[in-house]
Amino acid sequence: MSVNDTHQDQKISLDTDNVIASSGLKHESAERIFRLVQFLLANECTRQEVFEHLASSYKFDRSAPVEKKTSRSADRMFERDLKFLEDQGFEVKKVKARAQPTRYSLVRGSGPRATFLFSESEVDSLALLYTLFADPNNYAQIDPLQPLPLQPPRNPFAEEMLSLIEKLVSTLPDQQRRHFERWVRKPYIYFNLATVADYLPHRDTIDTIVHVITKRQQIQFEYLSPKSTWDKVLHEHVDPYYVIYLEGHFYLIGYSHQTDKFLEYRIDRIKKESLKPEPDMIDMERRRRPIEFRFWLDGSIAKHGISQRWLTQTQEREEVYLDEQGRQRRRVLVRASAYNEWRVIQQLLRYGEKAELIDPPHLREEMRKAVNSMYKLYNSYPS
Repeated sequence: MSVNDTHQDQKISLDTDNVIASSGLKHESAERIFRLVQFLLANECTRQEVFEHLASSYKFDRSAPVEKKTSRSADRMFERDLKFLEDQGFEVKKVKARAQPTRYSLVRGSGPRATFLFSESEVDSLALLYTLFADPNNYAQIDPLQPLPLQPPRNPFAEEMLSLIEKLVSTLPDQQRRHFERWVRKPYIYFNLATVADYLPHRDTIDTIVHVITKRQQIQFEYLSPKSTWDKVLHEHVDPYYVIYLEGHFYLIGYSHQTDKFLEYRIDRIKKESLKPEPDMIDMERRRRPIEFRFWLDGSIAKHGISQRWLTQTQEREEVYLDEQGRQRRRVLVRASAYNEWRVIQQLLRYGEKAELIDPPHLREEMRKAVNSMYKLYNSYPS
C-alpha cells in the first residue's frame, strides 16, 4: 500500500467517524460499521468472511457447525450496514462469480464528502478550469447574433475532468456554488482546450501508450501517412517517452531506432489495433538533442519583443537595410533552438515574408523547397 493510499484510508476513517458521530447511531452499531469500513477498504471478501472477521459485532459463533453459523439476523444487520454506507456516499463493489458467493469491497475515493471552503478567487479559478473542457455553447447563454465557435467534446479527457469538477462543486456551500454557476453561465474568458481533430475515439490509444511507457518497453505500430489516409507505414523498435498536447493535437514523443532520431507521432494517425509492446526495453538515458538555427525577423514584429516560441532564443544583432523599393527597413537576427525541424519551418512560414531562415544550411534548403512548392501551387492558376 502506498503512502497516498494510507493517507486516503486515514481520511476516509476520519470522515466515517464524523458521519457516525452525527448519525445518532448507538455505540455498538457505530463500532461495527467503523470496523466494517476498515475491513472492506482493505479486502474483497464474502459476507461469511466478514462475519468470521467481525464475529463479535455480528454475533457470529465460530464454534457452531457450518450450516448453523450464519443467521438471518446477521444477514439483515449486514444488509442494513451496507445500505447505511451507500447512503453516506460509499460505493459498495459487489463481484458475483458463477456458482460462487458474492464478494464485497469499498471503492477507494468514495465515501462522505467534506465541504470545501474556497475564497472567491479560488471559485473563479475552478470555474475557469471548467471552461477549459466544457463546450461554451452548452452552458453559456449565447447571443444568436454573436455566436461562439462550435466546440464539440473532442478532448479525450474532457468528460473525466468535468465530472471531477462537478463532484467538487457539489461540496461547496450554497453561496459559493451559486457564484460558480453564475461565472460558468456568463464567463468573461472563453478558454477551451478543444482539439483540432476528434481525439475522443483515441483515448484507448493514449491509455495503452501510457501503460507501455510505465513498463519502459519499446512499441511497434502502423502509422498513417500524412499524405494519404490509406498508406500505412510500420514503425518498429520505437522508444516511447511521453505524450504531449500541442497546437490542438496529441503527439507521442518517441525515439525511432529505424531512423535514429526523435519523432513526433500524431496519436490519431496511429492504428490502435496495430499498437503492440515489444520485449526490448527503452533507453532511459537517451535525451532529445535540440537543433540550433538562426533567422532574420522584421523589425515591425520584433520591436515589441519576440514571443517565446522556442526552447531558447536570443537576439544577436540588429541592422538597417534597404528593401527592393529602396525604403529603409530594420531587422533583427535571432538565434534559437527547438526539437523539431518540421515545426521550425511551419512556425517561420507563419511570419510570411517577415522572416528569413539563415542556417543551418540543410534546414534553409528545406524551407526553400517548401516556399517553392507554395509558389508553384499559386502560380499554376491563371490570374
